[in-house]
Amino acid sequence: MPPPESGPAPAHRPSAGVGFAGFILRHRRAYQIVIWSVVVIAIAGGTISWLVGWLNVQDAGYWGAFAVNLVGSAAVVVPIPGLFAVCAAAAPELGLNFVLLAAAGAVGSTIGELTGYLAGYGSQGVVQKSRYYSRISNWVSRRGGFALFVLAAVPNPLFDIGGIAAGSLGYPISRFLLWVGLGKSIKFLVFAYACRQGISWLADLV
Repeated sequence: MPPPESGPAPAHRPSAGVGFAGFILRHRRAYQIVIWSVVVIAIAGGTISWLVGWLNVQDAGYWGAFAVNLVGSAAVVVPIPGLFAVCAAAAPELGLNFVLLAAAGAVGSTIGELTGYLAGYGSQGVVQKSRYYSRISNWVSRRGGFALFVLAAVPNPLFDIGGIAAGSLGYPISRFLLWVGLGKSIKFLVFAYACRQGISWLADLV
């Protein structure tokens, strides 16, 4: 008697319920609402706090450097001058350690950049109308951490696009924080030192 014919093996389906990506797939709409609510709150709260002087880093010291850059990076589009605030606080007469100021600013700014990353992770296609998006997205896709490091280390207005692209591409969040943190640490340290030493041509770039 011939053995019974077996049918085609069932296609392997990746489990969408595993980990963070599975959660996003199941709750994409709610996720988008939460992320953009955080962005709007950060924009409104950061703008109000800056205007009324609650984020005066010269008075708040290291905590102020952290808070200004956290809110400034989380707000994405609002020009809260976090790097300028650290530069001003590094003035010798204030007596603050410029290395600690740079570290506080870099940590706050790196954490704040998660809003852009998470917005990209849950909202593919939202920023793709930007004329810079495809170019930066391709660079991040090809170079990964190196691209994020350069975007974070060099003062430029395009890092938010890079962060959103990294999230949209599914770049690992731990690596995102690592490379962005390294880049921002170097940038903040260089500018804090320049402002402490009165290197005017470099401080003017802030």
